[in-house]
Formats: sequence, C-alpha cells, structure tokens
Amino acid sequence: MAKTMTLTEHAQPLRTLSAAELETYEEQGFVTLEDVFPQADVRAINDEIERLMPEHGDRTANRPGWILQLGLRSELLGGLARDERILSLIEDIVHPGIAVHSAKLVAKVPHSDIVCHWHQDEAFYTKPDDPKTHSQTRMSIWVPLQDANEANGCMWVVPGSHRWGLQDYEIMDHGACIRKLTPEEYADEHAIPVPLPAGSMLLFHGMLWHHSKGNSTDHVRRAFIVSYQEATVLSDNAQWKLIRPAT
Repeated sequence: MAKTMTLTEHAQPLRTLSAAELETYEEQGFVTLEDVFPQADVRAINDEIERLMPEHGDRTANRPGWILQLGLRSELLGGLARDERILSLIEDIVHPGIAVHSAKLVAKVPHSDIVCHWHQDEAFYTKPDDPKTHSQTRMSIWVPLQDANEANGCMWVVPGSHRWGLQDYEIMDHGACIRKLTPEEYADEHAIPVPLPAGSMLLFHGMLWHHSKGNSTDHVRRAFIVSYQEATVLSDNAQWKLIRPAT
C-alpha cells in the first residue's frame, strides 16, 4: 500500500487578500502571493506526483510530464484543491459559492522548447451556444512546485487583458494549449514575466492573456493549477465539484 502523505496544518487565522491585492487583481487581472505553502508541503506534493507519474503521466509529445484530472487521481491532491488556505484567498473573487472546474499538473521537462501558446482559459471552458457554461468569476491559481523563472518556463501575462472580453483564437493541431490567440504579436510586445518561488501562488482571471515559453535548464519545472468558478454555474465537466454552496 502506498504511503499516505499529508500536508501541514494551516495557520489560524487564514490569510485573505488585502484591499490592495484585490484591487491589483481587479485592475491587472492577476496578483501574486508568496509563501502560501511551506516547503514541507511542496516536497509532499512533488513526492505524490512522482508516485502518480508512472501510471497517470501524459506521454504525448506536446504535454510530457503533465497529469490531467489531477484532483481525481489522488486524495491528497484532490484535497489540495479544497484547501482552506486557497479558498480563503479566492473567496472575495469567486462567488456566490465556490466550485472546482478542473485541476491539473503542468510541467516543463528539462531542455524542452515546447511553448504554451498565448490563450485565455475561458476559451476552453465557455461554450458560446450554452449559457449555463458562462461564468462571471472563473479564475485559476498557479502554484509552482519548483522556483519558476524565465529560464525554466515561468508564466507570462498581459496586464489588464482580462477586461477585453473573449478574443478571437485559432485551433492548433498541436501544442499544449491548442486555442491560440490570434493577436500574438501584440501579446509578445506587451507581456511581462511572472517569476515565482516554489510554494507561492499566481491568481489570475479566466480572461487574462497568458502563456509560457520553454525550459532551458537541467531540471523539471512543475505547477499545480486549479480553475474555480461560482457554484451557480453548472458544468458537465467530470471534474466539476461543489466546495461551497451559494448562499
């Protein structure tokens, strides 16, 4: 039987977004928070991923080292998506109620030139002909499990781009992110990198333009991603899970 791994007990009172952090999120479409998870938790998460990788790791050419539907693969990682340290940080953004739309591990294996094209997450989640999929507060958290920097493929974002609505995109027949934004040249010109230490967190809006480059280092760069939405927007996604009901 596999060893049961646990995360550290969170401190009380739980951390919430400050007024300044919430304003940054609303104006820029993202905010960064350092030291959300201690290094003991980061090690436990990485150990659990190593355990899951032989059976559940993605072996396709465009997503090596990824694990999709991560919350369904592991009790520990499913619990991480419901961790109160996260929920307390997003409760002023995601409402009424909170539901998990999806959870996954994304990775940049060593010496990989695979990029994640410029995209908006909402393009993957919203169906134009199905109003029940339209979310007003959908957002994601991005937690690096190794220090993320420009050399190993940290996130890049276009500040303020979440306010422009869902943009035109083209469907790619390859790549990790197949719904590629068409104004790629504009995105490249106005983007900024978002380097983060392991265990920190990037909160970003579902409409924010973002992408990542390759990994030129000798070591893997992993990130745990969970997408959340208000509980009143239903979904046929198998990963959709109600955490806090709308009141």
